[in-house]
Amino acid sequence: MYRGDLSRDGHPPGAALDAAAAKRLKAAWQAEMSGAVNGTPAVAGGVVVAASGGGVVAAYHLNTGGKIWQVDRLGAVSGSPAIAGARVIVGTLTGHTFALDLANGARLWDAKAPGIRPAIWSSPAVYGQLVLIGVGSQYGDNPLESGRVIALDLATGHQAWDLCARDGCMPGDGIWSTPAIDAVGRGYIGVGNPDDGVVAFDVATGRRLWLATFHPDAGRDVDVGATPIVVQVGGREAVAVGSNAGVFKVLDASTGAVIWSREVVSGSAVHGLLASPGYDGTNYYLPSAGTPVGIFALAAGDGKTQWTYDSGLPVYSAPAIGNGALVFGIGDVFGDPNSGGVVALSSRDGSVLWISDLHSAVFSAPAMAGDTVLIGDSRGDVIAYRPK
Repeated sequence: MYRGDLSRDGHPPGAALDAAAAKRLKAAWQAEMSGAVNGTPAVAGGVVVAASGGGVVAAYHLNTGGKIWQVDRLGAVSGSPAIAGARVIVGTLTGHTFALDLANGARLWDAKAPGIRPAIWSSPAVYGQLVLIGVGSQYGDNPLESGRVIALDLATGHQAWDLCARDGCMPGDGIWSTPAIDAVGRGYIGVGNPDDGVVAFDVATGRRLWLATFHPDAGRDVDVGATPIVVQVGGREAVAVGSNAGVFKVLDASTGAVIWSREVVSGSAVHGLLASPGYDGTNYYLPSAGTPVGIFALAAGDGKTQWTYDSGLPVYSAPAIGNGALVFGIGDVFGDPNSGGVVALSSRDGSVLWISDLHSAVFSAPAMAGDTVLIGDSRGDVIAYRPK
């Protein structure tokens, strides 16, 4: 699942990688796919499922990397697959959501999103018997139709509800973000211009609860393309996320009111805080593709900077957090796709534990399964690292 669980904080239960183990990471196996692997590999029951921009979805054995099955020509995939019981759910840039059999890759259902030319840039969220999908447009960030969240029945793919991000389904508010869901069934998703903020909704019904606009009347491309994360701060539930403009906000989950806000970096249309933060209960770890690039560790309570790491290359990869180790990819995916790699830092002080130069930019957020790290790259590889 993208970011480990539905809170999307990048700190999933069972992620055991500590600082000592991170220093000993080595490539355990590598699999080649067709097209960039920009999503996070999904892991369940000893099986890894990855998807690529070449329209390939494949399953591998976690321990060995041996291929179990492969499905071709589904359509380009930008987001991460999700594993729900015996099903794999994946969305494509042609607006289709597919359910595949985890055992053999057989197609179980195919649901087309509404809209003129819908595109699914984000990753599916499975909540009970509902599959939630954020829908944008094949027109990119040109707001010719309304961004929306749709809910599909997990068993059949039939649509349960459809929430337009804007009132009246007015054009705009494209969605590149993935839904985050809290313990009481509230969902949160980032939206693009003109609202450039976060929409909260009731997962059971699709009823919109609130909209928090980050940059009113900005007049520029400052989407909230990152996926919000659900956190507990000072005894209350909050939602935290950054924008392409480089502003990071922590919002009250019930109302959308701002708890605190900070401009962390200078951003632009495809820079700024484009990837989701990590959170371990102490700090937020913000990946920056803006100016400056790197990782910024901010205190959970007030946003004060605890440490920074200069990555030298943009960070479009949302960090995964183990037991004291922070792992993420680097690389200018919109500029030079042949330069980049994977970095592990100490979450305590930001010191470098390990670097792997892949000669390929990394957009993928890592997955952690025990002390194994799984990540994709722009060249089309899925790589598993383990301590040796």
